[in-house]
Amino acid sequence: MTMPHLRHKSEIYNTNRGTKTLRNIALFFAISGAMMGSAYAKDDDEKQVKFTPESGFFVTAHAGLSTPRDAKYDGVQSPNNGVPGMVGAPANVRVEFSNGEFFGGSIGYRLNRHVFGIFQPSIEVEANYSNADVNGGSFNGGNQHFGGNQKAISFSLNYQSDIRWSDDQKIIPFTGGGIGVTQVENNILYGGNSSPNAAPSFGVVGSDAGLSLHNNIGLTYVINDNVELTARARYQRVSGLKFDRRFLATGGLNANVEGKYENLIFSAGIRKRF
Repeated sequence: MTMPHLRHKSEIYNTNRGTKTLRNIALFFAISGAMMGSAYAKDDDEKQVKFTPESGFFVTAHAGLSTPRDAKYDGVQSPNNGVPGMVGAPANVRVEFSNGEFFGGSIGYRLNRHVFGIFQPSIEVEANYSNADVNGGSFNGGNQHFGGNQKAISFSLNYQSDIRWSDDQKIIPFTGGGIGVTQVENNILYGGNSSPNAAPSFGVVGSDAGLSLHNNIGLTYVINDNVELTARARYQRVSGLKFDRRFLATGGLNANVEGKYENLIFSAGIRKRF
């Protein structure tokens, strides 16, 4: 009668010992996890302190060179009464531009740089102006003398990522882009022959606005905690712009033409951080 009773106590003892072992293992992992969590939290706190001064508001002013690409404006002639031209004939105008001017300004906010590792993002709103003179072209493949100018005003929302790998980095590469609205004003005039003294007879004139997209690459040079110098190259494009081909003597319409605006801009500027 005693043997079964002794086996029963042994089973209870083994069970209690196993339970204590499991509790000890669970306690070990709980303490280890708490210590690791504390260490990670400490590291994060140190990163926050380290990176917080890198963020803040800024204003930027830029100036530089505008180099519009050759433009193509295509349409079909449908001349008003008294306007030279042939109904249904093509109205294809090719225009070449000389280098022009670019001016721009923006206000933005730079985020903490640890958000994307070595990439420190910033966002900004920008307004800019560019212009260029016309220095050549052709109408329907002919040989005419071209003159006039083209102007563009843009408003955009931009994103930029600074590439930082060192706390005391003085030269910072960056890349980015933007989306906005650009209004292009054309005053493209040309004469009936290639003589520079020939009076212009037709023009691609008017203004139109469209969705503007651009990409940037560049470098920033850090002078101190509040002032930076920047240099960048930008490719900008606006599609689906519509203008009028008009007979200049009367202002009558010859054709509606459509084309795009492409510009490569090289600029330098100064940024003030707050």
